[in-house]
Amino acid sequence: MRRRRNTNDMDSRDKLEGQIEMKRINCLGIIVMDALSGPLSSYPVPRVCTQVTTDSIRFQPGGGAANSAAALAQMGIPVSLFSKIGADLIGSLVCGELERCGVNVSGVIKSPADTTPFTFVGLHADGDRTFVHTPGANKTLCLADFNEDRLLDADCLFCQDYWGAPGMEGLPVANLLEKARRRGMVTLLDECWGFGPDRDSLEAVLPFVDYFLPSVDDMGAIFPGLQPFAIISRLHQLGAAHVVLKMGRDGCLVSTGSSPVSVPSHAVKIVDTTGAGDCFDAGFIAGILHGLSDQESALIGSHAAAACIAHVGGASGIPKFHQLQTEAGRKAS
Repeated sequence: MRRRRNTNDMDSRDKLEGQIEMKRINCLGIIVMDALSGPLSSYPVPRVCTQVTTDSIRFQPGGGAANSAAALAQMGIPVSLFSKIGADLIGSLVCGELERCGVNVSGVIKSPADTTPFTFVGLHADGDRTFVHTPGANKTLCLADFNEDRLLDADCLFCQDYWGAPGMEGLPVANLLEKARRRGMVTLLDECWGFGPDRDSLEAVLPFVDYFLPSVDDMGAIFPGLQPFAIISRLHQLGAAHVVLKMGRDGCLVSTGSSPVSVPSHAVKIVDTTGAGDCFDAGFIAGILHGLSDQESALIGSHAAAACIAHVGGASGIPKFHQLQTEAGRKAS
């Protein structure tokens, strides 16, 4: 006998999803075309081993902003992406793939003077990965490329890939985040190693960041010798209101200024760790947009990262938000 869906459940779900449709997020950062190939046991060495062979290759959008935006779209969150690519075949392909995920790419600039950023991602048998990166348009990406009113026309502004584009560091981004706050937007920031972490530029933006979601490894490079709890304390001192410190296999630490709370990783099947942190960000943001607490949102993020890790690519196989919430609820109970 087929179980009839409860009308009250339908009304509640439809009402909730209707509310989230009113929440929009703009993602600002980099887009990359990833070529993911593996398993890779080693890299070629001239005149020693000039070729290595892998079993497969997959082309997919990459870059932190693109991965987070694609994951948010798959969850059902309205998201627009602001970035820069080349006016070339690779750029057309990567934008087409993002559109198929449901990402609004009308804010992506196509530059005839630049090439689309590209990364060869070597996939290793243990799920880890290494990169050969060609920055392309990331070298010239700057806030002057975009219409500021469009950037600030949303409920949230998520600046991704800090240090991934030299023209997107320091005072320009700090000023943008300050304006976003004045408009009542929620501001979020994540970073990537990019051209190298820089403490001065980070200190310029943190006072205007509501949620900072960095990796412990990158913060360790800026604050050498500090343990995770001390890193979080320092980030609060520098102005970050909420800190979520991502620690890979060890999950994350969530802090609103009091004692940090640990949220474990929920990865079960590890195929490719590319984009895990970006998809965590997307899950966390989705939770915040749905009115969840920081800890509850981090749990959603953990399950989004686990879904990403189980597939090849930076944002593949991400479930709808309500599915992630159901899974998180089961794990928490």
